Amino acid sequence: ESCFHRKWKEIRYTIYLLPKATPRPRSTNYGFFYVKGAGDNKKLFLREINNLGWDMIKTPVRFHCTSYLPIPNSMNNLEKVLAELGFIYPLRPDFDNLIKTYTDMLKGTLLWDDSIIFEGISKKYYSVKPRIEIRIEYMEDFDSDFNKKKIVK
Repeated sequence: ESCFHRKWKEIRYTIYLLPKATPRPRSTNYGFFYVKGAGDNKKLFLREINNLGWDMIKTPVRFHCTSYLPIPNSMNNLEKVLAELGFIYPLRPDFDNLIKTYTDMLKGTLLWDDSIIFEGISKKYYSVKPRIEIRIEYMEDFDSDFNKKKIVK
């Protein structure tokens, strides 16, 4: 088998919550920084992972996140239909802040660390059914001894 032939596995997961962007980090009076709500997200997903029996991923990852935001009430009926069909796109929140919310949530729960993500895609659409669809593609084994030594000690 060639060293360039890699086997991939895939996990798909849908979270039926309102997509939320990662807020700016806050500081405490003692000089520490934190992101509001990040701990709650992590606890929520950790419970789900335990129920599903997924092992922690330590190999290189491609991360895909599609956020479906609620259709604004201020749109007219035609715009609402076009938004649901994917012809009108959300301009806010920033797409990178959306993906950051979910990579942070998975860090230390399903993903060993978010640094193992080498490729990421974040998309955002409107829908009458707000949700976050996550697809994780990961290598069955490490791509090199060099990277394996960085993770497995």
